[in-house]
Amino acid sequence: MSESVKNQCSLLGEHPRQSLFAEWLSCEDIPIVDNKIHRKLIEVSGMRNHAIEQIAEWIIKHHIADKKLSRLKRKKEEILKKYGLEEYLKQQQMLPVAEKTMRGNGAEVVLAEYLQESTQLKNLLYRLQYNPNVNQSMKGDDVLLFNKENLRDKVIIGESKFRKTPNKAVVKEITDEFGKKLKLPLSILFVASLLSAKGEEDLADELEELNIEVQHGNVPVINVGLLLSNHNTASNVETHLISENPHFVILSLGIDNPEELITKSFALANEKIIRGIENED
Repeated sequence: MSESVKNQCSLLGEHPRQSLFAEWLSCEDIPIVDNKIHRKLIEVSGMRNHAIEQIAEWIIKHHIADKKLSRLKRKKEEILKKYGLEEYLKQQQMLPVAEKTMRGNGAEVVLAEYLQESTQLKNLLYRLQYNPNVNQSMKGDDVLLFNKENLRDKVIIGESKFRKTPNKAVVKEITDEFGKKLKLPLSILFVASLLSAKGEEDLADELEELNIEVQHGNVPVINVGLLLSNHNTASNVETHLISENPHFVILSLGIDNPEELITKSFALANEKIIRGIENED
């Protein structure tokens, strides 16, 4: 595909027609001017609580390995006798409690899930499960997606930003990251190392080879930025975004009271973890 005909759908796929995103968000692909490729996402009235319910599930999935949850369920009686469940889970620090980290991680989770739906590419692992300090932001690519059936088909790198109020500075941050030139992934070898440790040696070998091909420019790479903020987000992006990268598309998600979305989603995630363990027979 030539540079001149790239657009939102050719880079991202169509806005999902099923899943939460079809119900919670409507979509407008803004006409491309001056190489700015912008998809505007708008919250559908009355769907906030439905979104919080699903985002809470995603937060758990991205932060906590299934094996860890299973282990806690097996130990439930011992935990209850020695500590009490809520106190024990609080000390395990499975989810962040720092406001800034919750907001950053929440935006990352939303971006990862949206792109998996729209592109059909997939996470090979949930990187937030490997953060050594759950209350600090994690280094590396926020989102890194692959076609597992053909790793050389395409790689997507995503970077997410949360702001209570959008401004020129945050758009500049995204522009500095992706808008000046194509950014290549930083975390392919990190993913390969973790998969190798899990015994997935063949896939790890393929990723190590893919990393070389990506650096040589032999694999298509797409850059995606997300700005999650208030209802002025899209207009702020249109005003301040400058892009020289035809492989870069920005998603603006503008909603009323965006901090409420994240705070309630994390609170519900914690409730779901406790209920899931308490209800284990």
